[in-house]
Amino acid sequence: MTLAEAGEIFAYWEHSPPAHLMVQVIARLLGWIPSADRPPADGAALAASPPAGLAVSREGLGMPPPVLDIDALRQRNQVRRAARGSR
Repeated sequence: MTLAEAGEIFAYWEHSPPAHLMVQVIARLLGWIPSADRPPADGAALAASPPAGLAVSREGLGMPPPVLDIDALRQRNQVRRAARGSR
């Protein structure tokens, strides 16, 4: 977009502003404050919150917790191999 095209759009918006901007102006006149403009109530709560746009499930996804112990993984694999061999 050239600077001249942007100027045409802004001149048009002076007479016919976009609907979402008009709704935002009316909401602000009625006392609405966007969440980005609100100061955080507690720094610790803000630090513990997930990043914006990240969907987080508090209940988990029904998955078992990961096993990170190599000996436990080897034991589980031996049990699976033994079960497969008995079939």
